[in-house]
Amino acid sequence: MSNVSVEHERRIRQFEHYLGLMEHRALLLVKSKCFVIFSVPAPRAIRRRIANSTTRIVQFAFMTGGFYLDLPDSTLTPEESRVAVQRPGFGFALDNPLKRPDERQHDPIQRQYQYSEQRAAAEDAAFVFFDLWQMPLDAWFKVHAAAFEGSRKWERGFSMR
Repeated sequence: MSNVSVEHERRIRQFEHYLGLMEHRALLLVKSKCFVIFSVPAPRAIRRRIANSTTRIVQFAFMTGGFYLDLPDSTLTPEESRVAVQRPGFGFALDNPLKRPDERQHDPIQRQYQYSEQRAAAEDAAFVFFDLWQMPLDAWFKVHAAAFEGSRKWERGFSMR
């Protein structure tokens, strides 16, 4: 196995580990809907194209029956959105082909998972960061996790490399 594929596998396992922690938190610890957000700084060159966002994110929401990946329009350029939606399982969250000038330029992209599909979700996160966005495999990611309801002080942001 080459060094690149070993490092890529390590990063997928990291995402998978955090998804497993979130399952535990959503179903057993806080017993309510939770989310985790993996983020990196957005390159200055594309910020205007992603609603002037300074970060790019891959977020996952966790509920009783499963979880889903969400890529908001403030993290993908329209071109990236068209590429991402071609990935098996990915789809537009909304279907409104008649956008008004003040509306988002493209719909958020989502994919639904069962808790038994954490590996597939981790591979999808790796696809977005390393294939779609061309992040280096040794990039640092900031991780935020919290419950949708109640205090969010129980979890602080931390880094993952």
